[in-house]
Amino acid sequence: MATEIPKPLICSVHPAAWPDLMVARGHAAYRGRQLAGWLYGRGATTFDTMTSLPAALRDALADDYDLTALTTSERQVSTDGTRKFLFRLRDGETVESVMIPMERHVTFCLSSQVGCAMACRFCATARGGLVRNLTAGEIVEQVLRLRDDLASAPQPGHGKKQYNIVLMGMGEPLDNWDQVQAAVDIFVAPEGLGISPRRIQLSTAAPVGGLQQLAEGRHPIGLTISLGGATDAQRRRVMPIAGRESIAKMLTAAERYARRIGRHATVAYVLIAGVTDDLTQARQIARLLQRRPFKVNLIPLNRLDDDTLAPTATPGVLAFQKVLIEAGVPARIRTSGGQDIAAACGQLRRRRRSRPGDPRAEN
Repeated sequence: MATEIPKPLICSVHPAAWPDLMVARGHAAYRGRQLAGWLYGRGATTFDTMTSLPAALRDALADDYDLTALTTSERQVSTDGTRKFLFRLRDGETVESVMIPMERHVTFCLSSQVGCAMACRFCATARGGLVRNLTAGEIVEQVLRLRDDLASAPQPGHGKKQYNIVLMGMGEPLDNWDQVQAAVDIFVAPEGLGISPRRIQLSTAAPVGGLQQLAEGRHPIGLTISLGGATDAQRRRVMPIAGRESIAKMLTAAERYARRIGRHATVAYVLIAGVTDDLTQARQIARLLQRRPFKVNLIPLNRLDDDTLAPTATPGVLAFQKVLIEAGVPARIRTSGGQDIAAACGQLRRRRRSRPGDPRAEN
């Protein structure tokens, strides 16, 4: 039996295009602005609720577009306030999104692919490989679903403060740059979500070609690069695919982007006991980053349930940080939230797919 091809997802269309699309359909241009208001201002999940649009138009849109692509398969809340979502897509695949309470705001952590091809040792998503790219609408809808959840259950102490967005979930966003950039266009559009580019961060294993695409992008979003080792050989052991690129070229491309947008790039460094945490590596990293527009986030490994790798103990983390700071490199320690709810990227999806009887269970 042939697989049914889903209709286009309406949130993949840039909201600024809707006035002209409405005119092409024989309606007034302002109907496009009304539609964008329903999608991004009110987060409508059915066409029937768009009561300011004529019924005939709503029916026509429903014939041509899908309004939603994500169904909440699972929602977990950690004791630290982190919320983890497993969303099922129209083709039956699943992706994760996370809502992370920070000191001054809430951060939405989004996926850009189903699975990932990078094979990084510290990431559960890598265990299953890459399945497919997400569309712009599937990326945008993650924000809408998390925003709805935050509105219905406000994060204590955060009130109505604007959320931040990080493309740090499942997938390598620069390997899906066309769709990620289209989603960012919708994030920042006044007719869309109206988010400042300064509230958006892209986290990447830093393929040099992808960084060049980012540098040519339309919005000055923040950049986080995952380092994984102080030398090319060390990086390849932890990040075998990304490690094919030289650290020197990667840092040069990231520095060029950071200087163009006038913001420091962040270097994310996962501390794994006996693998990435010796102080020789700390001194090598300090030499690489000194007097350059970088700051470092030190992240003790979020332990995976199918691996023997362990996080660096607190004294080792503090010693590593001290080396960087004394060399003049800004370095902060970022603890991983949601450890009681499998919030490590890809871990919840992997656990659910490994249940007996799941046709997509991994071997």
